[in-house]
Amino acid sequence: MSFDFLGEDVKEVVRERGFEVATEPQEKAIPKVVSGDNLLLISPTGSGKTEAIALPVLSRLEGGEGIQALYITPLRALNRDIVGRLEWWGEKLGIDVEVRHGDTTSYRRRQQALDPPDLLVTTPETLQAILPGSRMRENLGNVNHVIVDEIHDLADSKRGIQLALALERLEEAAGGFQRLGLSATVGNPRDIMNLLVGVDRDCSLVLVEGGEPSDFLIESPTYQDRAREVRRKTMLSSEMSSHLVRINELIDNHVSTLIFVNTRQMAETLSSRMNLLDREVGVHHGSLSKDRRVEVENKFKEGELDALICTSSMELGIDVGHVDLVIQYNSPRQVFRLLQRVGRSGHSIEKDSKGVVISGDPDDIAESGVIVRDAIEGEMENIVPRENCYDVLANQLCGLTLETDDLTIDKALEVFSRAYPYRDLTHEDVVDVLGLLEQGRVISRDEDRIVRRGSTWKYYYSNLSMIPDEKTYEVRDIASSRPLGKLDESFVASFAKPGEVFITQGKMWRILNMEDDVIKVEEINDPQGTVPSWVGEEIPVPFNVAQSVGRIRRKLIDGDVDFNHYLIGGEAGEKLMEVVSRQTEAGYPVPTDNKVVVELGKQEAIINICGGHRVNKTLGQALTSLLASRLGSSVGLDVDPYRIKLKLPKKRSSVVKEVFPVNPDHLKPILSMSLKNTSQFKWELMKVAKKFGVVRKDADYTNYDTEKLMDIYSDTPLYREAMKEILNHKLDIEKTRELLCQFGEEVDVRWCQGFSPIGSLGLESGVDIISPEETSESIIRTIEERIENDRVLLFCINCEDWKSKKKVRHVRDDPVCPICNSKFIAALKPWEEEKIKKYRKEVEDRDVENLVKSANIVLSHGRDGVIALAGRGVGPTAASRILRDLPEGDDLYRKIYEEERKYARTHMFWD
Repeated sequence: MSFDFLGEDVKEVVRERGFEVATEPQEKAIPKVVSGDNLLLISPTGSGKTEAIALPVLSRLEGGEGIQALYITPLRALNRDIVGRLEWWGEKLGIDVEVRHGDTTSYRRRQQALDPPDLLVTTPETLQAILPGSRMRENLGNVNHVIVDEIHDLADSKRGIQLALALERLEEAAGGFQRLGLSATVGNPRDIMNLLVGVDRDCSLVLVEGGEPSDFLIESPTYQDRAREVRRKTMLSSEMSSHLVRINELIDNHVSTLIFVNTRQMAETLSSRMNLLDREVGVHHGSLSKDRRVEVENKFKEGELDALICTSSMELGIDVGHVDLVIQYNSPRQVFRLLQRVGRSGHSIEKDSKGVVISGDPDDIAESGVIVRDAIEGEMENIVPRENCYDVLANQLCGLTLETDDLTIDKALEVFSRAYPYRDLTHEDVVDVLGLLEQGRVISRDEDRIVRRGSTWKYYYSNLSMIPDEKTYEVRDIASSRPLGKLDESFVASFAKPGEVFITQGKMWRILNMEDDVIKVEEINDPQGTVPSWVGEEIPVPFNVAQSVGRIRRKLIDGDVDFNHYLIGGEAGEKLMEVVSRQTEAGYPVPTDNKVVVELGKQEAIINICGGHRVNKTLGQALTSLLASRLGSSVGLDVDPYRIKLKLPKKRSSVVKEVFPVNPDHLKPILSMSLKNTSQFKWELMKVAKKFGVVRKDADYTNYDTEKLMDIYSDTPLYREAMKEILNHKLDIEKTRELLCQFGEEVDVRWCQGFSPIGSLGLESGVDIISPEETSESIIRTIEERIENDRVLLFCINCEDWKSKKKVRHVRDDPVCPICNSKFIAALKPWEEEKIKKYRKEVEDRDVENLVKSANIVLSHGRDGVIALAGRGVGPTAASRILRDLPEGDDLYRKIYEEERKYARTHMFWD
């Protein structure tokens, strides 16, 4: 047995821990680690893989000075779990285990420098932070083992290749050391091995099968009687109400349920609505404060929550105790993510992984079926590490300069080209990057020597993190001053202002004021709250998955789909058959893996193509460029994995026939020319510029002259890096070109007038969260009660001396100024006093104009005018629409509700 390879003291503690039989990963990995091999262990969640690597490393620690082993994890949250587990072993074995990350106190840092632990648990960024320090670098000189946990999570981001360079810098300090990686199942393990060990180093691979869903079903519940009550209470659409009913049933039938969603926005939506149904659920995502995340993790672990709704923040091995069911809400988009998520159920290699996917529209159902089937058959996506990223190289060159007194360009090239992602790095590459750093006065050069400056330290430590910078605002509960989480700048800019209501932690909060980077809020009860939308959350659907969805459609035409093969339940299968039947009955061809259907409206065109996100984005970008040049006007673009949606000026959709299909040979030149004019490229250019230090980290994209930035750096590594990131990782030119080459031969193109049932699914993209159609009496009562209890600011336009804040319910039917008896009274929101100041100063602008319009409305309609103006997002123009030809009864509040819904849908697009 593999435990026999461990030292006697470790074997004794293994027995004390109750490990009687080694798991398969332990049986295969322990002998190789003990023998000193570099090793990548790929194994399912809950298979004992941490101990498979950690135990032989603990067995091999020889004592002595300095840090002997590093355990690197991608998340600080994982550090908490790992330290707890390793400390137990360390205490039994007399091995000092400590953690070091951004939250470590200055006192603990000093203690670690003076008396280093035997094993240090840390993150990639913290390793790079401590490498240049003379005392800690000396301590790291004794490192013999480096374990990188969850390496797959780092592999496809710039954090991964940054760590690869950092390990080469560590090798300069410590000499050779054993490299050990832990990974979930991926489609291309060799690439992950190369990232771990670099060039010309041997590495063993231990691959343990398992983790595929063994008890699984895809469901798409239909609207039934029980959903009506849920819809009334939550104001959700009929579809989402049906989903919520089924989710509640599943929770009731299990002890501990994790509910995975694809976005933070959906996590907040589900949790808020479930709380309205008196469910004890928690929510867990990256924008919540650390204390809040730890709190819900512990509550779930202790059984205080019925369920925990989470995003990818819970995919990795954070310990939340036993989970007996995983619900995936909507398609997981990728096989890899499904395995990670469902693997949390059972969380043991001996126990079955049990899960349910709750799917919505037919695309989502088919996509979920493909992903579940691929997971069962072991068909995984590849995780492709980035290569030769110049912004990462710039930062790491500065780090190496801080650590090396006499650094030459050739030495830097020698060190960094040992990292596999930089194996093709050239002398010219290094010189070009150094030129930019020298231009920014970050470093100096003395012929072939690289010389640090005083500013080198500041630049290096300011740009250690390769996680994209976006300004965030802290949200605080005004009652307790407790931090609730953070909101992204994009959400704040488009939505947040005093009086607005949004949802976080599953509760409703009203914004009271915004000062600097802090938003103060109060908790309220309002089911209409807006859910924050976070940028960059969309999980892309791969090309192969989208093509398989097309194959399912093709089989549906022929009537030979075995839904059991895809684990698609009865109602879900019926929805798939229904949409294909409606398509054919309406006389439209069905878009499949080998058939593209182009549908033309008056000003819109929908290209139904099963290409996945990146291929469809690539083709869509090329098409909009060609169309814009022909029409002399911009063309709107939206894509999903199965459609490219084009919005054209005037009634010119027929022009699409002139440019589609795109010539495969013209694809890359078109994109290279057109991408530089897109907001996507300008955003990427700003991100890279910040990493190079040529733009301040707090610079605002919306106010920055990106055109000038492009002109200055057009022929530099900065520009090339931004363009490379878009072309290689946001788009997929090669796969798109390959697909275009099949047009006319293996792929048929059909043209139609009007939009088909399948094409129209794209026009209805996104989940309709708020119930549309009819507005129930209970909702009207809720709106009325809220408005009656809201405060309004009344101001006399005539004398300018009287103003009063009061609840709407206390406003008389015919408001009159108590000072001058004028009825010319403006009704404002309580936070709009600035408008009164402007009016008194006789400022001429839109605020003053609206204030006067408000007074005219109150003069004409009395208290009804005040009520209308108290609606959320309702100004004088909307209030006039509400009050025009107003019938009797509840119609005032009904029309206010309609205007509020319109505002919620569209206000982010207003000037």
